[in-house]
Amino acid sequence: MENDFELENSYAYLIYRTVRALRKQFMRLAMEQGLELFPEQWFVLVKIIKQPGCSQSDLGRDFDDRPSMARALRNMEKKAWIKIIPDPDDRRKHKVFPTKKGIELYTSLVPEIEKERSRMFKKLTKQDFYNFKRIIDEIYDQSVD
Repeated sequence: MENDFELENSYAYLIYRTVRALRKQFMRLAMEQGLELFPEQWFVLVKIIKQPGCSQSDLGRDFDDRPSMARALRNMEKKAWIKIIPDPDDRRKHKVFPTKKGIELYTSLVPEIEKERSRMFKKLTKQDFYNFKRIIDEIYDQSVD
């Protein structure tokens, strides 16, 4: 049976392999800073810092997994990185805010992340990023149709 499919040339495999490597690299960086911080928690923390008071349900929608989001937010609240309060206008919703500790974590980690990005992406141009984003957005758009 002849099959021309090669895993090494599959977009899905290349993306998966890269995501795993980036996740491992991020976790190493966080551990070096003395943090037990997963990439998903970082993404959520950044979103909350950029949009303080966003709703828990909006975060679940943005990250495509409401049950996991609720669990992640509870974990982040236990670590005192965020504060979850009932929405005064709609008791069914909750608003999420960064705490002082969460903002400090963000402020201390951003320079380390930027340094690591510079190292990893030093051979890539702005055009490379533009092309990559265009391609990855197209793959994403086609996958959610």
